Amino acid sequence: MKRVLNALPMAARFNLLNTALVLVTALSVGFIVSYVQLARQFEARHEQSLVLASLLAETSEYAVYTRQGGVLDRQLARMRDVPGLAYVEILDERDRQLAQMKVLDVPLTSPPIQAQGPLTLWQWWTEAGPQALVEIVHPITSSGFQEEGALFLDVSADPKIIGQVRLAMSLTYFEEIVRHSLWLGVAVALAILIIGLGVSLAMTARITLPLKKLALAAHGVIQGQVEPVNLKSGGPEMRELGQAFNLMTTWLGDYRLKVESYQAMLEHQAYYDELTGLANRTLLKDHLRLTLTQTARRQCSAALLFLDLDRFKYVNDTLGHSFGDQLLQEVAQRLHHQIRACDTVARMGGDEFVMILNDLSGDRDQAEHDAGQVAEQIGQVLSRPFEIRGHEISTSFSIGIALCPHDADDSEALIRNADCAMYEAKTRGRNTHRFYKPSLQQRGARLLTLETGLKRALEQNELVLHFQPKYDCRSGRLVGAEALLRWHFKDMWISPIEFIPLAEETGLILPIGEWVLETALQCLNEWRQTGVVDADFHVGINVAPPQFWHPDFARRTLETVARLLPNAPGALELELTESCLLRPNEDIQRTFATLSQAGVRFAIDDFGTGYSSLSYLKQFPLDVLKIDQSFVRDCIDDPSDATIIRAIIAMARGLGLEVIAEGVETQEQAAFLKEAGCHLLQGYLLAKPMPATDFADFCNNFQHHSIPWKR
Repeated sequence: MKRVLNALPMAARFNLLNTALVLVTALSVGFIVSYVQLARQFEARHEQSLVLASLLAETSEYAVYTRQGGVLDRQLARMRDVPGLAYVEILDERDRQLAQMKVLDVPLTSPPIQAQGPLTLWQWWTEAGPQALVEIVHPITSSGFQEEGALFLDVSADPKIIGQVRLAMSLTYFEEIVRHSLWLGVAVALAILIIGLGVSLAMTARITLPLKKLALAAHGVIQGQVEPVNLKSGGPEMRELGQAFNLMTTWLGDYRLKVESYQAMLEHQAYYDELTGLANRTLLKDHLRLTLTQTARRQCSAALLFLDLDRFKYVNDTLGHSFGDQLLQEVAQRLHHQIRACDTVARMGGDEFVMILNDLSGDRDQAEHDAGQVAEQIGQVLSRPFEIRGHEISTSFSIGIALCPHDADDSEALIRNADCAMYEAKTRGRNTHRFYKPSLQQRGARLLTLETGLKRALEQNELVLHFQPKYDCRSGRLVGAEALLRWHFKDMWISPIEFIPLAEETGLILPIGEWVLETALQCLNEWRQTGVVDADFHVGINVAPPQFWHPDFARRTLETVARLLPNAPGALELELTESCLLRPNEDIQRTFATLSQAGVRFAIDDFGTGYSSLSYLKQFPLDVLKIDQSFVRDCIDDPSDATIIRAIIAMARGLGLEVIAEGVETQEQAAFLKEAGCHLLQGYLLAKPMPATDFADFCNNFQHHSIPWKR
């Protein structure tokens, strides 16, 4: 119906609307006139029935009192010609029938409505219905008769009810009156309808004709026919509208080309990424829905690759956002060249990209093989260095792959599963690809549980510190210890590799880092006071990049040191990863200078495994380089690792830095490091990390501990 109305011209719709309004008005007035006429007739007839019942009660008084049934029958017989009378009966005071006359044989669809007073048409219709009878009950009084057989009147006595008259009126005779009333209402409605339609059609013609003319002119503008319009009728408002339309047409042509160019630009912005020119999230979802439909119809498979640029944040923070934007543009170009015409590559946002590989084999194993080959090819292409503004930078991607319809049959689930597989690739060392497995969902649920538990770990005292000693093979003394954070959650120990990155992502690393600093310095203070360690003993604390980059880090650290270890220079050593040095700005320089002047030592942890330049070693006041255990582990069997260790030691010696080796587990490794010039050792060969109380016992008994050296 709505579609039909919309297809009609405006004037026709206007006329239909006016006709409907006039028709409703006419019918309403006709109904009101009919109802008022019927109500008046009904009330008059009912009033007549009440008077008839009252007269019958008065004239039947003596006959009822004397039980003269024949008199009553003759009296009722004279009422047979009363219009609409259904029946009448006279009862005594005990409701025993004395006389009855039934005129009409009317079936009762509902009990008769009793009325002893005025009754309206609405009450009769709602309470009894049009087929029910209206029964009038009128009492018959003694009017002063004292006893049976006595005919003298005692005017001082109260009237006594000796019976009643039941008179039922049928309204079937009312039909003629109803017909006349309805015809009257119809006549009134027709008169109003004719007059109203005449007036409305005249008004419609005066209003809609100028509008129709204006609409035709506007349609001509759409077709390229820009012509002025002259509106003579419709009043001053329509003439003003025509003038405004003519004014609009004078400059509309000049802006047509601009509108078209803007439309093309908006369409491009709606479906394509502004930075890279690739498909955006909206267009990706459209293509993905099409892919799901095609795979179901063709009985084939499709793969969705979720790509995330590894360590893009560090590139952005180091070289600036404009550099990062240019890197993303060149990455997008390489990705675009790796896809077929039937495939799609899109940018989800940030450094995340998505590829859709269509028309793969319906067999899951074959589809995985083909998607894996594409992922490897993408990894090789993106691993080639990028040359941007004189900087050569190497990148890598972590890729998650989900197959349709094997892993999911809707777009949201497919993207979510591929994203989950991408995070699995990151945890597996980055620069690789992983396929989605249902078990990865369990890992996601575990991360959510750990995140919730980590927020309450400090409150519930679930975090503890373990200490691993540092040994100087020249003097045979313990020179320090590294404080290592441990988390005991739900009767199990959670690996720092798992919860430390989670703490950095959620921002919990800041309060946790303050707790680690406070607890480690308290332990060192107790050991010094009890003579467990000497005055030169220091404690090393690992500091995450978000902690070190915080503007209040230096102030809070020095306040804690001054409160727990006053006048103890060199007691605190901060172990930083190379990623902490990726912001060589004034704030970082100021943090280094403030802490270094206060006697805080700095060590670079896991040296040789990060992305920092060697120039950072001379930009910051560093004290110690910690050789990563990945080099120490194979230094005996792998000549490359041995060469790297010797190079690090020689470089540190030239820069005046100390060197300590992590992960020393065998006597052969310790002997090699000592011979190479690394005299500070840390690892399981000496001791595993242990709680503070056990570490104090270890220090007290260390003089009985010996390290055999052999090659």
